[in-house]
Amino acid sequence: MTAPNNKLDGRRIAFTGRLATMTRAEAEAVVREQGGVPDQNVSRHTSLLVVGQEGWPLQNDGRLTAKLVRAKRLIAIGYHIGVVTELEWLAMLGLEDSADTVRRRFTLAQLAAVLKIPRSRLHSWIRAELVEPVETQHGVPMFDYQQVANLRTLWQLTQAGVSVDRLRQSLEQLERWFPRIGACPSLSLLQKQGRILVRLDSGALAEPTGQMQLDFGDDAHGVAVAEQSTQERSAADRFQRGCSYEEAGDLLRAALAYREALALGDPQPQICFNLGNVLYAQGQLRDAAEQFRQAAHLDSHFAEAWNNLGNVHADLGDQDQAIAAFKQAVAARPGYADAHYNLADTLQSLHRFSEARRHWKEYLRLEPQGEWARYARRCLNVGG
Repeated sequence: MTAPNNKLDGRRIAFTGRLATMTRAEAEAVVREQGGVPDQNVSRHTSLLVVGQEGWPLQNDGRLTAKLVRAKRLIAIGYHIGVVTELEWLAMLGLEDSADTVRRRFTLAQLAAVLKIPRSRLHSWIRAELVEPVETQHGVPMFDYQQVANLRTLWQLTQAGVSVDRLRQSLEQLERWFPRIGACPSLSLLQKQGRILVRLDSGALAEPTGQMQLDFGDDAHGVAVAEQSTQERSAADRFQRGCSYEEAGDLLRAALAYREALALGDPQPQICFNLGNVLYAQGQLRDAAEQFRQAAHLDSHFAEAWNNLGNVHADLGDQDQAIAAFKQAVAARPGYADAHYNLADTLQSLHRFSEARRHWKEYLRLEPQGEWARYARRCLNVGG
């Protein structure tokens, strides 16, 4: 029996988007074989986030995957999380041969079979100049797998009713945050065409809701500009705008949108929480504490709000209030590892070792691997 590889050496590896070269279960098996730990979520303990290359890493609503957004936020506040493409990850492990599917060039027929796209659809994309051959081999045009996989993702989302604006915003965001992953000709297409109507296979130009879509039909090159639908000025609309601004890193506009959402409707814990996060990132600690406190008041089981309130109090030097908030977070969700860690760390700083010890142990039960687990074990030794 051969000894396992240890190229990952205990590092926590998370995946997002659809992998092109293997299933998620197979990828997690590779991580274990290489001495790493598969990570189901992105946290401050995550070492690497691998972005699958079977199309764009977008959710069903057209937004970037939650793991990408979480990774960006953690990186912004100083955590070292690597974000790599599926091909880069395979190369890192010396598994370049597994990347054959993504790197290969395909004939039109081969590509249609691999990606399960009707050849008539591919022909219409080619006529509309959405897809172009990347090279010619012996007179046969060859196509890039990644380019067409990305385009298929856009087509599926627009068919499901996701607006062009939403897609354009997400792809622009992806290109700003992670340029290697985001660079793609499809992005310039969205920017150039803007808001457009679609002639779907049914012959309709738009959904009854007014959502505008990309037309990838046979006459895609002749799509007309649509009239813009009226946007309802509601609390929910302002909240979604705030989320978009926050994801794009525009914290000033995000804070304004969240405040407008609160002014237009009844206070909602999630709106208060998001506003607190934006204010916290801007260094407005007391205002952030007020919002986290309001979120926790509206929903006493909102563990993240209690935890973030504790972080703000700790930053302000009010350790007693920080401890009280962290205890509320643990009570709201006993399995919340971050809250146990923060509570133990604060108690440790006050030399309250016996109290800290229980929470260090619980944290290690929940998160036994990684840099923070090693720190927790050192603290347990210091506390006796």
